[in-house]
Amino acid sequence: MGKDEFVPKILCFLCQWCGYSAADLAGTTRVQYPPSIRSIEVTCSGMVHPNWIVNSLLGGLDGVMIFGCHLGQCHYGAGNEIALARSQLVKETLWDLGIDEERFAIEWVSASEAEKFAQKVTEMTEKIRQLGPNTSSHGSLPGLEKPVYQQTIKEFIYNIDGKDYYWDGEIYNDHLSAQRAISKYLDLDFEAKLVPVKDKILIYTRREVHKFKKS
Repeated sequence: MGKDEFVPKILCFLCQWCGYSAADLAGTTRVQYPPSIRSIEVTCSGMVHPNWIVNSLLGGLDGVMIFGCHLGQCHYGAGNEIALARSQLVKETLWDLGIDEERFAIEWVSASEAEKFAQKVTEMTEKIRQLGPNTSSHGSLPGLEKPVYQQTIKEFIYNIDGKDYYWDGEIYNDHLSAQRAISKYLDLDFEAKLVPVKDKILIYTRREVHKFKKS
């Protein structure tokens, strides 16, 4: 399949206040954009968990986008700022997993910006078309075929001293909050590591397979 024949499959998470309204306006006013996206309406861009993004790409989708309100205009105060902080870390994690970070994008639109919505979708579609189909899958990534622990699986790998650890999906702004959070994993007999990333802190967890209880 040539690049001209390839039609990307892109998943869009649309904030109900701005992203979804802009997409709806684009439809009602017949603003044209590629038929490459599949949309999911969410209450706020800040509720899009990093797992949703990474699992979508690991599952074979070619790209993922988030559309939220402009910074400073979130209907819930700072939801889009949370989404932005997560997006920076998600891109680094995608790189660790061997997935091109350009397959993920976060954009800000207002409810009236149908043209901008269409423009961003068009730009993303063209970018993904140049990258080609996404060939990432669970089976092609070492350590993902079988989870290392049975509680909520977090498929964000970080290798420390030859061991695969998994990000718990949360972002901590300071060591005090991170230390409080890490105690729950230690109580569950997990190994847990604090890993600074830029100005944030992530917790990576691991539990030995032989500690599982057989069902």
